[in-house]
Amino acid sequence: MKWQEYQEAVALFYEQLDSFGKVHRNVTIPDKVTGQRRQIDVLVEIEAYGHTIQIVVDAKFHAEKIDVKTVEEVIALANAVNASQAVIVAANGWTEPAAKKAEFANLTLRLLPLEDALDLLVPDKWAMCPNCHQDCIVLDMDGAVVIDGLINWWIAGKCRECKFGFIWCQECGDNLALPFNEEVTCYCGHLWCSKEEGLFVKFSRNEDLEE
Repeated sequence: MKWQEYQEAVALFYEQLDSFGKVHRNVTIPDKVTGQRRQIDVLVEIEAYGHTIQIVVDAKFHAEKIDVKTVEEVIALANAVNASQAVIVAANGWTEPAAKKAEFANLTLRLLPLEDALDLLVPDKWAMCPNCHQDCIVLDMDGAVVIDGLINWWIAGKCRECKFGFIWCQECGDNLALPFNEEVTCYCGHLWCSKEEGLFVKFSRNEDLEE
């Protein structure tokens, strides 16, 4: 997953909250002092008692826990655009000092792990990739052929990031982990291979490769 996708997942998360307000994605708001446009990942506007409450939501797709410096930056951003509230949504949590700083400044910290973000963003998500752990395997390949009067069918997919493949051969029930550009044989003798174009199979009773 790229940081732009994580930002989109955060926006989707807030859009799916019933009656939470109007959600704007990737907007710019003028700085209250300089007038310079400031980029906001997600802006939530809530109408209440004749007033508009603006909430700045900042998505942090960091490999490590966010620290005090990150919290201070978002606090400064919210203040610069005169927002009523600030929220940081983090993929991998935050340090204890960051939590203390956020609580003191009335900034909300919310956790949205990578797997949950992918659930929101990738409709065909199958499972987290066991190879790179940075993205998910997308279940977007299946097929069936009749060989010698028998139906052979399978489901398969590849990781969006590292192209690692995962195949479930229905004939023998074998679950296959397939590194990119390599081949593996299942229990029933079918040869599976992973290429840039997709996952392919050469059936033990047939010489042709099927995607």
